[in-house]
Amino acid sequence: MKWLRNIFGRKRALEERSSLRLAEIDSWLSEREESDGFGERLDEIYGRMDEAARSLSQDIASLNSAEADESTPPKLLRSGLAARGEVTKQLLSLSEKLQPPKKRDLEATFQHHWAALKSLDRSATIFARAQRYVAALFPKSIEKINSDLAEISRILLGLEQEIGKRRKVSEESWYSRELAERLQQALPWIEDRKKKALEDERALSELSSRILALEDEAKRHSQSEDARAAEEMKGVLERAEAERSRAEEELADLISPLSKALARITKQGAISKISLQHEKVFDQLLKAPESVSDEEIAGALKELQSHLSHLGLKDRKKEKTLDHIDLLICNRPLENARARRAFAEKEIHETEAALKECSREARRLREEIALAKKSYKSLEAGLMQDRRELALAMEKAESDQKELAERIAKIAGRPIDLDLSREG
Repeated sequence: MKWLRNIFGRKRALEERSSLRLAEIDSWLSEREESDGFGERLDEIYGRMDEAARSLSQDIASLNSAEADESTPPKLLRSGLAARGEVTKQLLSLSEKLQPPKKRDLEATFQHHWAALKSLDRSATIFARAQRYVAALFPKSIEKINSDLAEISRILLGLEQEIGKRRKVSEESWYSRELAERLQQALPWIEDRKKKALEDERALSELSSRILALEDEAKRHSQSEDARAAEEMKGVLERAEAERSRAEEELADLISPLSKALARITKQGAISKISLQHEKVFDQLLKAPESVSDEEIAGALKELQSHLSHLGLKDRKKEKTLDHIDLLICNRPLENARARRAFAEKEIHETEAALKECSREARRLREEIALAKKSYKSLEAGLMQDRRELALAMEKAESDQKELAERIAKIAGRPIDLDLSREG
């Protein structure tokens, strides 16, 4: 009986355990399944079933060999003997179905029980239908067979209970393994996410400190000589841009009275009605007078003046245009406005270059602050998402852990603490 002592010894060792590591659950469940005595209880049940089958076989043989009373009416005798044959045939089939399966696992036991129970039900039905005739002829044999069937029914009921218990244990083991596997996958992920969250929090804190330091540096720089010089340059730049706008407006106002004449002379030059020396200049005066040189302005105005009578202008318009050309030739306002614009444009370029150089540090600080804030915002959004996912995963893991503990306790028959640590 050494094997029996080993089983009980292992079972006592299992029962003495008060905690169970997550990584050991699968082997623990396998040990519980091996040591729960299911096989031994099956051996006991099948031993009783074997005895009941032998008894049934003997009683079937007795029934077959029994002689009816000579005084039995012929009709009853014929019915009784026919019924005996039908009953005997079914009982022999039942006796065969009672033979234990070669395998003693849950599935084989369930299939054997199902087949035996179905055969017993069939036997009981046939027996009940034929019992009136057979019992009339062979009452003692029928009484013994009734006793055999009752015993077989009790044995099959016990077997069904054992199958139910083992099925519950198997189901609990299956769910426990599923839960343990989920936890073994989830817990490292949760641990990694916690570490990542801590790292991101530290990174956010560092970024926040960096942003404050950069903003303080930018504030100090705003009070430096370079910053004051930059502010002055911005004023110079604004004035130069305003002067350029005024000069451009003046140029437009000076060209406006000539627009109809310029358009017509350009058109006639294009169709070769007039041979023009300053054809391109006329077009420039309409579109970009600031780009025309002083010499080109003077030459173009004189050429326009000489061809004005051929442009088809009304007398009043022609007189006004001639007067305006005289004004532009004599007082040279176009040249003056163009010079002012050129001076303002030069001042703008020079000031912008100086301002760019002077604002380099301020620009660097602004860019670094903007980049740091962008990184902070992105990292903060990622951290918030990670926290939400982590909270959900922890909630699920806590639920799985609670359910696993309940199922393990149900299998063990007492509470067992789960050790979720990953170390051996």
